[in-house]
Amino acid sequence: MGFFTVLVYILISFFLGYILIGLSLNLIDLTVLLENLEKQMLFDFSFRLVVGLLGFLIILFCLRYLQLIFIRLRKEKSITFDSPQGRISITLSAVEEMLKKTLDEREEISHIRPKVIVGKKEIEVIIRSNLALEVNLFELTKEIQEKVKEKLQYLLGEEKEIKVKIEIRRVVGKGKKGKEEEKYPEVPFRNY
Repeated sequence: MGFFTVLVYILISFFLGYILIGLSLNLIDLTVLLENLEKQMLFDFSFRLVVGLLGFLIILFCLRYLQLIFIRLRKEKSITFDSPQGRISITLSAVEEMLKKTLDEREEISHIRPKVIVGKKEIEVIIRSNLALEVNLFELTKEIQEKVKEKLQYLLGEEKEIKVKIEIRRVVGKGKKGKEEEKYPEVPFRNY
């Protein structure tokens, strides 16, 4: 949203808020306000022109805001590129599944949830997971980032920049393969 759109919405909100508070506290007399507006609207052409242009400007800003909302809703849900044989389209969910299967092989992480966001010049990958083993986080995340970046560049073959972010949600402590997490029954109301 542009600076002027935000500025107009803020000014309109303050103005309407001021009028409503003034009316509720009897600081503004509605009959006097309406009489002044009626005099100005009947006899002053420039005032009517300014009010009309202001209303037109507000409608334009509202339409622009709606356009921005619809553009965000139509955000790309696939990666498309052209080849000599035709257009190729890969959905983001397919890319996310491929990344999940690739990272599921790793024993150090579990509960992997990748999310792919496509921009104009870059592809952003956010990988949320749990740490299943105690390992060097710097080395692990670096390896995962390189592997994901390499896999996407191989898959897509595009010139877009690929950014990989990793979020470790929690540390489970035991490996996910062959070892089950110990589950202790929780005592009700133990924190009270």
